[in-house]
Amino acid sequence: MKWILPAAVIGAFLFVSCAGGPAKQFQSFAETPQAAEAPESFLITDYKDMAAGGTIPEWVSSWFDGGSIEVETLNAYSNRYTFVAQCEGNSFSALTQWSAGFSPELDFPRLAAARIETRFSSAAPLPDNEYGSFYEALIRAASDAPWTGAVREDDFWVRRKFYSPQKSDEDQTAQANENWEFLILITIDKTLFTSQLYTVFQDIKASPKPTKVQIAAANRVKDRFFEGF
Repeated sequence: MKWILPAAVIGAFLFVSCAGGPAKQFQSFAETPQAAEAPESFLITDYKDMAAGGTIPEWVSSWFDGGSIEVETLNAYSNRYTFVAQCEGNSFSALTQWSAGFSPELDFPRLAAARIETRFSSAAPLPDNEYGSFYEALIRAASDAPWTGAVREDDFWVRRKFYSPQKSDEDQTAQANENWEFLILITIDKTLFTSQLYTVFQDIKASPKPTKVQIAAANRVKDRFFEGF
């Protein structure tokens, strides 16, 4: 993988997705505990407080390196689950409005539901078949649940210029795509999240009723849910 970074920037950045709020038109919602595969090469051209000599926060570097699981290895978040909301686009003003309008109370349920969905789908290539109606009911219940205790810890933005891997270095400049990328770090106490998740599990009303095999498959994931969460 080819990274093109200014000398002042330390760390590897991987592209993931976008989450809710006023600027939803930029991307569809998603949150993954693991970082996704990056484009072949890109240049970080700017980031929050760069002009004032600021540095990239450790949680940002950790999340781009390995997702929420990597952030949770930091001492500051050892007793908390971490979620990162992301939105990207070419309008700094619109993205600033998205960040300002992001509410842990209103937007956290979708972050939680997306990560729960990822956990179940990672254990089955065809989750709708594997878990039956339980799967859809679970995501709907997690999205609608009245989660409490989520805290907005920090936010950050970065501007990246992407290059086509098929082009030579001389040709890349004309082919570059540049976007702003905004990140919001949300955390929640692990014990509190766990207790609310089990309430979600208990309240699921799946219809039509899943088969015994589908119920058993869902129970296997529930029993070991936080392994790799």
